[in-house]
Amino acid sequence: MATKKGYLQFDVEADVRIGDAFSIPGYDKSVVRTDHDGDPAGIDMDQCGLPIIPYADLVVLKLLGSGRYGIVYHGKWMGTDVAIKIFDKSRVTKDYLDRLTKTFWREAQILSKLCHPLVVAFYGVVLDGPEGALAYVTEYMLDGSLSALLEKGELDRRTKLMLLLNVASGMEYLHSQGVVHFDLKGPNLLVNLGDPQRPVCKVADFGLSKIKQNALVSGRKRGPLRQMAPELLNGRRNKVSDKVDVYSFGITMWETETEEVPYGDLSLDAIKSGVVYFNLRPAIPEYCDPELRKLMEECWSPDPAARPSFTQIRERLQAMLMAPAARDTKLS
Repeated sequence: MATKKGYLQFDVEADVRIGDAFSIPGYDKSVVRTDHDGDPAGIDMDQCGLPIIPYADLVVLKLLGSGRYGIVYHGKWMGTDVAIKIFDKSRVTKDYLDRLTKTFWREAQILSKLCHPLVVAFYGVVLDGPEGALAYVTEYMLDGSLSALLEKGELDRRTKLMLLLNVASGMEYLHSQGVVHFDLKGPNLLVNLGDPQRPVCKVADFGLSKIKQNALVSGRKRGPLRQMAPELLNGRRNKVSDKVDVYSFGITMWETETEEVPYGDLSLDAIKSGVVYFNLRPAIPEYCDPELRKLMEECWSPDPAARPSFTQIRERLQAMLMAPAARDTKLS
């Protein structure tokens, strides 16, 4: 992908002919393929509305982590700490590159339209990364992911409830904006414990997100299997509701309380069949607070309509946080 005369270049499907209209995920206007000596179709940058950050303006400080599609670094931009997510084309086959590109633009477009204190802030896209790689720049969270913190086992009950409340509030906002996350899990929840009295946990990573009206799911699994709702695991092509995120949040609550991996001793095939056909769920320990237990069980109900909204979840977590039992004692 490259820029030319203020245009962004996109790879298009082979069956899209010159003059045909097609769509870019997250872009709200149809695009017409034109003939630029074989170049892919272009999108006017002014219409796209995404801020561009030159790679030369970034200072890369250290590696934070890597995943299937890219690498995340801690860096500086205009004196501000940032996270730089570089989509590494070398990690995928040529046939998969188009999907990777669409994932990048979907995530960038969704992030650019969101504005909430508990959703990771988006600063801009990078079009000239190393060896032409795409990247985007977001807010940097000092203490990394919720999963990484839980592995250390140092969070008290109050802090855990506050972090869960943060996530519920961020997800309440996302759903109010018509965004279904589809990938809600500990590694995608980023934490800052700079102020011990006000720990912060923000929702991040929108690579699998979709707009609610278009949440049509194919037989291909979408999201983290251990956190995935049964209606996403059944292999059917059907529309699902934003309650798939509520199910994932129920599993995340369990992880936060127990500091363990859900279904840690089961294979992925066993988890899938168990969740879909036998109502398999993680075993809730006896020490669990009754209100938290009840909320967990409601969130992972097999019936999406029976799951609470994130507004209801937020309100109930607020009530738990105000209860005497929420003072500085360990959950586990």
